[in-house]
Amino acid sequence: MAKIAIIVLEGPALEESVAKIRHAMIYSKEIKLSGNEITLIFDGNGTKWLDIISNETSKFDFLNKLFKEITEMGIVYKACGFCSARKEVKESLSAKNIQFLSEFEGHPDVGKLINEGWQIIVI
Repeated sequence: MAKIAIIVLEGPALEESVAKIRHAMIYSKEIKLSGNEITLIFDGNGTKWLDIISNETSKFDFLNKLFKEITEMGIVYKACGFCSARKEVKESLSAKNIQFLSEFEGHPDVGKLINEGWQIIVI
């Protein structure tokens, strides 16, 4: 069994980022269904996507539904503590009980993940 961490860096400002966040979630489903361990980490501008997709509805309703599906599958997702604050979504994410990673200078510790055997995919 592999351990895969998908780091979502791209935010919602770019039109093509809709396909990137959608595929990050689709890949997560595929990885989980193939029997592997998966975690989604929202970092940088990606924290803005987490704020959008974790809502009940938004103008990206199809993404909200996909996010709900991966959540119900038990796929783990977390946000960068530093970037959530910097991108002004930390309060909203906190209200949704989203866990923050802040092990390395306020950010997720990618080196630690690698040492623990995680393969990293950055989107």
